Amino acid sequence: MRNKLVFYGLIFLPLAAMITATKFGFITSGIFAMSLAVYVFLYHPGISGIRLIHLDKLTRKNFWKMFIPFWSTKYFKNLFLDS
Repeated sequence: MRNKLVFYGLIFLPLAAMITATKFGFITSGIFAMSLAVYVFLYHPGISGIRLIHLDKLTRKNFWKMFIPFWSTKYFKNLFLDS
C-alpha cells in the first residue's frame, strides 16, 4: 500500500459510500452513525497503520497505538503528503 492513490481510495470510498447510502435512503441515520463510529475508531486507524508499516515508519509491535485517538497525528505528513 505504498501507492498514495490506493490509500486515498481505501480511506475515502467507504465514507462516500456511507454518505451516498444515507442520502438515497438505503440506510437510516442510526445505522450511518454506527458505521461512522466503526469507520473512525477501527477502519481508518487500521488502514493508516498498515500504510505506515509498509512505509517502514511504524513497527508491527506498535500497530496497536494507531487506535489511540490522535496518536497518528504525528504521522500525518507521512500518511497523506509523502509518497
